[in-house]
Amino acid sequence: MSGARHRTARTAISGLLIGAEAPGHRVERAAPVNGRVPLLTALRPERGWPHWLLWVPMRWRGGWDYERLPLPWRLEAFVPPGIGRPGEPWRGAVDVEHFPASPSQGPTGGAPVLDLDSDIDNDVDNDNDNNVDLSGLLFLALYLEPRALAMEGAHRGVMHELGKDELQAQVEGALEQLLVLPPHCWAHGFVPSPDAPDAPDASVSGDVDLCFVLAACQYPPGLLDVSPGWELDADEAGPALASLARLHRFTRSTARGQACSLVLFAGDQIYADASGGLADSRSGVERYGRAYGEFKAGPIRLLPPTVERLVHAPDDHEIVDNWEPTPGASHGGKGPWFDVARQAAWDHRWEAGARVGGPGLMWHEFDWRGAAFFIADARGEREARRVANWSTARLWSIAQRDAFEDWLGRTRGRPRFLLSGSLPLPRRRATAEHSASCLRSDAWDGYPHSLHELLGAIWRQRATGLVFLSGDEHRSGWLSARIEAVDGEDRAPVQLHSVHSSALYAPWPFAVTAAEELAAPDAFEFVEPGGRRLRCVVGAWHDHPGDGFAVLRVSQGGVDLWFDRAGPARAAPDGRLSWPACDTAG
Repeated sequence: MSGARHRTARTAISGLLIGAEAPGHRVERAAPVNGRVPLLTALRPERGWPHWLLWVPMRWRGGWDYERLPLPWRLEAFVPPGIGRPGEPWRGAVDVEHFPASPSQGPTGGAPVLDLDSDIDNDVDNDNDNNVDLSGLLFLALYLEPRALAMEGAHRGVMHELGKDELQAQVEGALEQLLVLPPHCWAHGFVPSPDAPDAPDASVSGDVDLCFVLAACQYPPGLLDVSPGWELDADEAGPALASLARLHRFTRSTARGQACSLVLFAGDQIYADASGGLADSRSGVERYGRAYGEFKAGPIRLLPPTVERLVHAPDDHEIVDNWEPTPGASHGGKGPWFDVARQAAWDHRWEAGARVGGPGLMWHEFDWRGAAFFIADARGEREARRVANWSTARLWSIAQRDAFEDWLGRTRGRPRFLLSGSLPLPRRRATAEHSASCLRSDAWDGYPHSLHELLGAIWRQRATGLVFLSGDEHRSGWLSARIEAVDGEDRAPVQLHSVHSSALYAPWPFAVTAAEELAAPDAFEFVEPGGRRLRCVVGAWHDHPGDGFAVLRVSQGGVDLWFDRAGPARAAPDGRLSWPACDTAG
């Protein structure tokens, strides 16, 4: 910026008619479509609709190190959508050509070059030891200040009569005023430059293909859970935000965390029934839309740009605790909240781009950095259970079951993950001891017919190495299992693994499943839909209690797993274990 321009901006600050604000939520980005990059965020509801959108070329060097690039910013008029209000999901797009090129972009696109040679246990928090270099755009909204609104009066035309130089000075002044604030006040508006349109899927350097986080169940903070200063020091966070603060520190300030490009939420992203009906809102907007908005406006908005994608599988607390259809209930047995809850989950999904489906079809699949993911809907397609049909009631629809098996057939030889809010394995001990006790289980074993369909499809498709990812039980752990034919067929057993993440925050001990309730080790036989009798042998449960999240690193050699837990400050999660990634022979 020239000296004259700088003086003009300084002079304008004292009489600013324009205010710059970062969006209310982290800006999500999808792959370019027809030369435009789809974006998803939300604008600040307390400011109303902005007058302009501002795109400022920036560079991120890791941690809180952001630098404005010496390139011109771009201003465009904001056109309010025909429906909706500020604070609701805002979906827009920006031309690819407006993004600056990242120094780290090469043949594989815009993935940052990371140094992953050091072991995770040796990672340290050090914002000054940055190993990323990403360019992009800082997305800001420009609002008229109260004095300018009064000047405009009923015709709202005064600001549009500003000369080009005066408008430019006003924008520079507002931008300068914002950027002197700490980066955590505006960094969630940073959008990294997209990959080259014709580039293959980006991957980090070396033999590491993918690193991602599994999390679940964030009970909402209350009035007494304010945690000032957590953005810069995770140890300052109170219990309600402690896990998210550690997740933020891990992904932004450690080399291994900067390799995490994906975060999966295995259900209960919000608690629409946080008070158990005592003081829950009776308005669908307050109960669901506001809850999603508050979660996205919390610590999750400051996840660094290296976390390129967030995916969510809705579960029961996004409707009501342990939701399932009930014979005789209103709205066709689904109760009064089901339809509005599912619509809210769809409207507030994390994807910036298009996705086939809708509120009635929440399951889907996607590929990410060489691995394949199936996001199951283990909640919204359940059938009503009773004593007469416990052995045949369905947890998932036939269409979802067939889509899952088709997905298994198309993804042979690759690391594969099934994300489900509900726990597939292990079963409850009560279910293992008496089959009809499944009526008391909210997990997959509560619907034995669907659990057998799931395991049968894995057997038929020889899906060795498949990993179940789940939440809902509020305690972390993992186990390995195998599926084999009872009749002695000369085929190798199919090996699989189950990883369960505890809650990010679960303040009520009675809501945490006790390890003694889980049947592991376990062995049970069943007849899969093709008529073959199979046996599932479940190994021991490896328990990791406490609030936190899981980190999985996938490479050609296998899958490594760590669990983060509350306790003394650590630079990285603990509890390392590993297994082969997949049956490369298919």
